[in-house]
Formats: sequence, structure tokens, C-alpha cells
Amino acid sequence: MIRHILKIMWNQRRSNGWIFAELAVVAAVLWMMIDTFWVDYRTYHAPLGFDIGNVWRFKLSDLDAKAPGYVPDSLYHSSDPEDLTRLMTQIRQNPEVEDVCVTFYSCPYSNGNSWREVKPVDGDTIYAAHMESFQMRNVTPEYFRLFRIRTVDGEPVYDKVAGRHNVIVITPEMAEGFYHGAPNIVGRRVYHGGHDLSSEIAAVSTSIRTNEYERPEASYFQCLEGETYNSTVSSFGASSAEFCVRMKRPYTQNEMNLFLDGMGERLKVNNLYVYGITPISSFREQQLSQKEREANNKISLMVFMLVNVFFGIIGTFWLRMQNRKGEIGLRMALGAHRITLERYMYTEGLCLLAFTLPLLIIFAFNMVYMDQLDSYRQPLTFMRFLMTFGFTYLLMGVMICIGVWFPVRSGTIGSGGGVTLRVMQKRTMCSYWTHCVLSDN
Repeated sequence: MIRHILKIMWNQRRSNGWIFAELAVVAAVLWMMIDTFWVDYRTYHAPLGFDIGNVWRFKLSDLDAKAPGYVPDSLYHSSDPEDLTRLMTQIRQNPEVEDVCVTFYSCPYSNGNSWREVKPVDGDTIYAAHMESFQMRNVTPEYFRLFRIRTVDGEPVYDKVAGRHNVIVITPEMAEGFYHGAPNIVGRRVYHGGHDLSSEIAAVSTSIRTNEYERPEASYFQCLEGETYNSTVSSFGASSAEFCVRMKRPYTQNEMNLFLDGMGERLKVNNLYVYGITPISSFREQQLSQKEREANNKISLMVFMLVNVFFGIIGTFWLRMQNRKGEIGLRMALGAHRITLERYMYTEGLCLLAFTLPLLIIFAFNMVYMDQLDSYRQPLTFMRFLMTFGFTYLLMGVMICIGVWFPVRSGTIGSGGGVTLRVMQKRTMCSYWTHCVLSDN
């Protein structure tokens, strides 16, 4: 049957050529759209590396000199690091609180933008020089426990850094760039901020992403413990800290306001106090709002184009069926069964579609060569091409089948048979149809 269909398609190559060209162009456009959607979907649903569930950010400030309870300098007997540590302890003691941590420009979805030059003591310095600088996150050890960050082996990072001074945690991307898969990375040292300061690598965390629309980048965590904690807090100021609290259960905004009211004076240490709270999820919504609008606009455009492609292909094959009533009727007059004719029409349309595959592969390689595909967020793998090609041809195959199914069910095949039976009374007409339609030449 396939061989016969191919011969008929070749004999009708003039009309089929335009349909083939249309299918090739539509397949290329549709594949580009699906590839873009594939990259966005895979990137969005990839692991972030952290968990912000039930986490709130407490806003800190210093009392004004005229405010009630202000402690003047003459009575001030503690430092900023000591005040911040005491505030953390007071809040952590509440039975409703699971954990507390402090960061500086490193909280998830805070648009932190601290960068520093980093070089391995015994690794690939060329990679470090090429990157120039890496994002640095200043965090207390509790940060890893609060945000559920683990090592590449699935162990809690907190257990690797608790109580240790002057250690860092690097991401797998930095580990690969510095050491290229070498074993025993933990325990090696790196320079950061020039050659004046070196720190030991305490752990390699899972990949960390800044948000759902970005890929993970090479970065590291500076653990604030001991002298590192004191110098950092003193440098930035205690009130500039990102004070994060994880509650043991989900809280609404009103419930958290009541929680703060119940804490009373425990939210204040000397002149440092808590004046407000915001869930981390709110920062996430603010940071992603623009990107989500862009994504929604892209999806709307894709849906619009899909609808146009859908009706275009269905319309093309509908008209093709209408114009072939005579041929269909002749086949029925010569003994072809209705179901056989339906199968023939479906197979013919799918064969036309299949012939576009080599052209689409050439087009795809051309797009790769010209760097028109998003290979930054998602790699160009065989699975990616297999899935996007498969989904493209599945959609187009469904559209073609619908384009054939509608006129078939509306009576095109049946009506065509009656017309041609009358025509067959004329031998010359019959010979003409037999030569044009059923010829193997």
C-alpha cells in the first residue's frame, strides 16, 4: 500500500509540492516554538537547591535617638555582632520557631549582588581568571539548615560547617571549573579577595539557582563564624542583616503579626529591633513578576500561532479532500472499501509529513550552527531534539488526521462514489481517470 501511495504522490507531485512546502515551513516554525517552550519548562521546574517554605524575613532597624527606650552611647556596652547574636537567640527560643539565620545580600530572591575574585590554591587558575569573579553569599551556618541546602551526596551542609571558622561552601559548577571532576575536593583551599585571605572548602553543595528562570552558576558561600562573623556584621551593620526565620508551621500574615505582638521585648536588643516581617514568597513574586509577564506573553503568542497552524493545516487537507471527490468515487466504483479509502487518505497525508523530516533536521543543524537555540540554560542533547521533534510531528500528525477526518465523516467519500458511478458510463472519461490516478508510471 505504501509503495502504491508513493507512486500516486509522485504522479500528483505538482499539487503535492505546494502542500509539502507548507508542511515543511510549518514544521520548522512549530519546532522552534516547541523548543523554546521545552527550555522554559525544563528550566523552571529544575531544582532550585533551596526551600523557602514557611520562611519569613524580619526587618531590622536601629532606634532613633528620640525614640522611647533608646540606649545612649554612654550606656552602650555591647557591639553590633553581639546584639545581633542575642536577637537571634531570643527569637530562636520561641517554641513556634524552627530556625533562625542571618545573611548579608544573600537571601533567596533578594537580588543580592556580591561578587569576589576567587582562585584555587591547587586548581585551574585559568578558569578562575576567565570568570574574573564569582557571586559570594555571606551566611551564618544556620542558613544551610534553614533553607534545607544539602551536599551533592545528599547530606546536610550544616553538619559540615557548624562550629568551623574561615570555611566556604562551593557549588558543583565552581568545583567542576576549578578541579574538573577531581576527587577529594573537600579540604582544599582557595584564595578570595586577592591572596591575602584563603579559606578551606568545607563542602560542595547542590546547584543553587537565583530564581526559576535562570540556570545555576558557579558561586560560593562564605560561612560567617567567629571572627569572620564579627568583622562582617561590624562592616555592614547589624540593622543591614537579612534576618530569616523559619516557622514550624504555615502562618498567615495576620498570624505572624499576632506572633510579633506576643514576642514583645524579645524583638529588641539595645537599639536593634524588629519593625516588620515579610514572607520570602513575597520577594519571590516581586522578583519573578517581570519574567512571568514575559513568559505569559510568550505562551500567548505560541497559543495564537498554534491555533493558526491548526486551522491552516486542517483547512488545507479539507480542501484537498473536497477536490478529490472524483478520485475517491472512482476508487469506490472499482471496489475499494470505505474504510480502506480512509486509511489510504490518512497514510498519504502522514507520508507527506514524514518527507519533511530530513529538511527539518537540516534546518535544526543550521540553527545550532548559527547559535539561534538557547543552549545556555539547557544543553543541546539528543533527548532534547528527540522530544521536541517527536512532539512537533505528533501535533502536526494529529492536525492532518483531523483535516482528513472531518470531510470523511461529513460524507465526502460517499458522495464522491455516486458522482463517479455516473461518470463511468462514458468509457473515455473512465480511461482518463484510470490513467491519471491509478497509473504506475
